[in-house]
Amino acid sequence: MTTSRTLRRLASRAANGLRRLTGRPADIDFRHWYATWDLQRDYWTIVGPATKEEYERLSLLKLRLLIDLGLTPEAKILDVGCGTGLLAASLHDFLSDCGRYCGTDISPEAVAFCRSRFVRPNFSFHLSEMTKLPALAERFDFIVFYSVFTHTYPRETALLLREAGGLLADGGLIFADVFTAPLVDEYSGNRAAMEINPDYLMRLLEGSGLHAELIDIQSRPWLGQRLFYKFTRDYLGEKENLVGRPS
Repeated sequence: MTTSRTLRRLASRAANGLRRLTGRPADIDFRHWYATWDLQRDYWTIVGPATKEEYERLSLLKLRLLIDLGLTPEAKILDVGCGTGLLAASLHDFLSDCGRYCGTDISPEAVAFCRSRFVRPNFSFHLSEMTKLPALAERFDFIVFYSVFTHTYPRETALLLREAGGLLADGGLIFADVFTAPLVDEYSGNRAAMEINPDYLMRLLEGSGLHAELIDIQSRPWLGQRLFYKFTRDYLGEKENLVGRPS
């Protein structure tokens, strides 16, 4: 089985784990959820995997996908919605001392847990908001939204992508996945599982300077699909817009 197919299988199982934890299709208060969870006893189930071993396998598969997209040990990577460090776990031994990892999450407990677990000097963790990233001075080669936009409303998704675009280094990329519902006009669902019409998302991103490239599709056991996107800065379009502005 290829890395991509295995990742899709585990991603589906992670989504099933989330539904198993919530018990019903209702909005999730992620901050309250983390605040009442014993992360020292179980830091994997809260981010999807049913076992510690599956957490470790999924971590390595996520790293492999980014390597396939060009990630190197010297890269600077921003991991939005880092949770308990699912991606940081595999990057901890992959990144060189010249590399840089920055993780953000809306949960103070998740940030504190990761700070205590991943102590390399080139790893840092910051508190973020649902639609606002921390104030960061540096620029990143990779900005990753793993299973973030599957729980944000479309306008929140667009706001985060626009903000992330401003943090990209030259030649950098944003990786993100979304649940899609092409038969609805805009979106359906809530924070437990948000489905969006992909055309509607692209309309929300008009004028953002971001170019979207669909790189993978995961079939879901219910209506819709999971789409994996790579976003890059549309520098040509930005230059054209700049030329067209009056001096």
